[in-house]
Amino acid sequence: MKERIELTPDEFAEARAILAGGFLTLLLVVFLVVITLLMSGCRSPKEVVREVTVIDTHDSIHYVHDTLFFDVPVQTAQIVTKDSASVLENDWAISQVAINKDGTLSHKLESKPQSVPVPFEKPVETKTQVIYRNREVKVPVPVEKQLTPWEKFRLDAFWWLLGASVVGAGVVFRKPLFALVRRFI
Repeated sequence: MKERIELTPDEFAEARAILAGGFLTLLLVVFLVVITLLMSGCRSPKEVVREVTVIDTHDSIHYVHDTLFFDVPVQTAQIVTKDSASVLENDWAISQVAINKDGTLSHKLESKPQSVPVPFEKPVETKTQVIYRNREVKVPVPVEKQLTPWEKFRLDAFWWLLGASVVGAGVVFRKPLFALVRRFI
């Protein structure tokens, strides 16, 4: 069994003030350690790859020299005259002239079935899509000046000093810590 200790009201108030001050200090130290651990990273930073895709679309119309072929309709013309001369005209025709038995002149003009080329400018619509894909990789930038040995020591020693501070706080506040642990056990 535990031995019961009798304290006077003044001793009790003094012990309570010591424990309360130690407990608040302990809470403050624990809070600072937790905040420090939460703000520090658990691993090395990863390189971020950012991909940017831009699609550029252009519509353009340009004209191409082309030839269209159309069929000439068949035309027939015929004339009968008592004269010795007859004239029938057509750009694409076959002319037949004959003197009949009765002394008349028969003249027949018949066009040839053909395709006539007609040049023209044909509009051509062009859709152009250009896809630009850029990948940006963030790479650590080399530093012009290297750290001196003293600066390297200070950077490395910080973590050792932080660990020593935590251990020292544990040693200094061991009695309130044990009292707190005993209360919950």
